Amino acid sequence: MTLYKFGVSSNKTAITIVEDEIAASAGGFSSQIYEDLDNMTRMGIAFRDMIVALPIEKPMDTLPLIGTLGANSQAYMVVYCDTDGVGVTQNGIKVNVEKDELLHPDAGNAPYYAYIQKERIMQAEAVVSVIPVVREGTVSNYILMYYSVSRIKKLFHQNKLFNNANFIFSVDDGIVITTEVLKEKPPKGTTITQLLKDWDVKTDTDQLQMAINSNKKIAAFTSQTYNKYVICTPVGINDWYITIGFDKKLYDDLLTREWGNIKKLIDYLLALIITFVIVLIGTMIVMRIIYNNTNKKLLKQANMDLLTGLYNKMATESKIMQYIKDYPRAGGVLFILDIDNFKNINDSRGHAEGDAVLKRVGQHLKETYGEHHVVGRIGGDEFIIFVKDILLEQEVAEQIKMMRECLQVLSQTEGNVQPCTFSAGASLYPNDAQDFSNLYKAADRALYEAKKNGKNQLKMTES
Repeated sequence: MTLYKFGVSSNKTAITIVEDEIAASAGGFSSQIYEDLDNMTRMGIAFRDMIVALPIEKPMDTLPLIGTLGANSQAYMVVYCDTDGVGVTQNGIKVNVEKDELLHPDAGNAPYYAYIQKERIMQAEAVVSVIPVVREGTVSNYILMYYSVSRIKKLFHQNKLFNNANFIFSVDDGIVITTEVLKEKPPKGTTITQLLKDWDVKTDTDQLQMAINSNKKIAAFTSQTYNKYVICTPVGINDWYITIGFDKKLYDDLLTREWGNIKKLIDYLLALIITFVIVLIGTMIVMRIIYNNTNKKLLKQANMDLLTGLYNKMATESKIMQYIKDYPRAGGVLFILDIDNFKNINDSRGHAEGDAVLKRVGQHLKETYGEHHVVGRIGGDEFIIFVKDILLEQEVAEQIKMMRECLQVLSQTEGNVQPCTFSAGASLYPNDAQDFSNLYKAADRALYEAKKNGKNQLKMTES
């Protein structure tokens, strides 16, 4: 009620409301750009961590991952390259981005953003999220995610309040993006400080410089030569700013509209603030849910063997190596098993029958060992089971017995299912080996002995 009475009697209230509305929209515009880039980069970091965890040898090996990343983010293009800029796009096109000067080794291991006026692949203007891929403390590769500048312009024009207004996007090296409304475009290399000084904004120079140095919002009128109301809002990245300029007439029209019915204005402003907060919170919640669900779905698809529902080869090896790294003093048993004469099943009964056998094996292993242990299919008919937290000899004996019973159950058949037997080899961690590669080799040797000695049996590594 006090605000309403004050609004009726004072022109300052209308001014405050108009400028707050402009500030909220400008801030929302800047926040939208930041959230787009931040969400895109967070997704890139998640995929970067997946790439680091996998045994990637060549850039082409990353295509399934960066292809998925490109399809599910705001990036119109994703590039995976080495420190010399040589790499591939998500479509498998070989590229060299060295001359785009996006890679800065002195930037360290943290992701950063860069603006490029015309990238060499799609010939587009872009903001690029540069995500270093760090292995053993050293940057070995980069993920580059290209965010289209045309999207920034589109977001600006979608806001009706900005009709007939202009905006300028300033980054580290100066002004880079302007709209068609701005008749006199600042020269390339003009910084936000220089821009406001050239426009002769009506505010103290020292305060202006302090605000820019502190990355704070700035709102002021320019001299009569330019006759604008300008508002500068930080994007939240480096020292980048969005500057929106309203011609004096446009500003006065907004003020007249608000001054004409201050009561209606206040009601509208309250509704606007509430709606803005609800939409902002709702958008953040929905985006977080979508992001989490998408991440979970992508990770599950990337890790899963589609036929059996078990972990695939890369995921199996990665999880075992991670366990060994996290729990160097804990023990474990690695089993490798395969189906004896599996080729005969495919040849005599068809691949559909062979797939049915593989599915049955996968289902039984999953039911037997549950989610706590690592169970995966690493080849055509080859499976790995890594049993965790095995410290005592008695526990090892129990697991060997459990595996023999498991193989016996798998060998039993019902109805018209063709009978089959299984051979398995086992090795102990850390007794037989202290890393996955040698642990696998030890179990594989034991499997070979089992095959050599007549199949249909389990062999342990000979100490």
